[in-house]
Amino acid sequence: MSPRDSFQGISPVLLSSSCDVLPVNSAIPDIGRLSYPFRKAIVIEEIRWTLRTDMASGGANLGALVSTKMMLGQHYLMRDPTPIWLLGTTMASLQEESETVPAYSHYRWRLPEPLYVEAGQVLHPWFTRGNDSFGPINVQVSYAGRTVAPNQPRPKLLAVPYAASWVTKVGNVYQQSNEFDLFNPFTIPLRVQRLTGRVVQLFTAKAEAVKVLTPDVAGGAVTLLINDSWGGKMVNNNTGPGDIFDLARSAWTVDTVMPPKGIYEVRAWDIPDFTQVHVGLIGVREEAL
Repeated sequence: MSPRDSFQGISPVLLSSSCDVLPVNSAIPDIGRLSYPFRKAIVIEEIRWTLRTDMASGGANLGALVSTKMMLGQHYLMRDPTPIWLLGTTMASLQEESETVPAYSHYRWRLPEPLYVEAGQVLHPWFTRGNDSFGPINVQVSYAGRTVAPNQPRPKLLAVPYAASWVTKVGNVYQQSNEFDLFNPFTIPLRVQRLTGRVVQLFTAKAEAVKVLTPDVAGGAVTLLINDSWGGKMVNNNTGPGDIFDLARSAWTVDTVMPPKGIYEVRAWDIPDFTQVHVGLIGVREEAL
């Protein structure tokens, strides 16, 4: 077989766009920059984010402050906005908690399965923030993947990633998730790849986010219990987040199937003042293309 015969017309692809997100606001980057410019299908294998602020952060992890929601056609990757730092496993602290000015935080989400994007389609991102003390945060999102070989048939089923999250409110010592947080909203099974967990400590009065730590080694005084849809004990005894979500990745690889409309219930005890617990669910389901 000659090199010409073995050539499949596959090229690496990286698409990138950015926008500024203000407190208590949302923003959408330039979608045109995230659309592959040629009439070719692509697969996205990895989503990357770089967050930047010109304010002194003292080592803040900016992915705790900015949430994202993404849509591909009629299929959503998140039903509700999910904090960016729950989507990627923990990176080196220098990448997540830069103490320089401007401050940067970097994240990478290796998708459970490559996401097929038809020619002319685009994966739409949307970003939002709560009421924190930082000024504008610039968010750059990048899709890394490859083109699809011209002779590759169009798939009949689409492997669509799905992420959900539960974030505690500041000021409540005990809290629990509800049926609309860590759940499978679909009428088809969801393969859950992993659960992620982080602890945010806000060190000034009025819950101003001037310092964000991850991972919290012992979870402070916080302990968690986790049940499944049938009341099965996933975490049977009150356990700190640092022991549930391993410190190397802030994640727990579960590799299991959640039934349609299934849920995970998380209960958290002894949450200190100005502290939040963030728990994420990362999975994938099959949808008709």
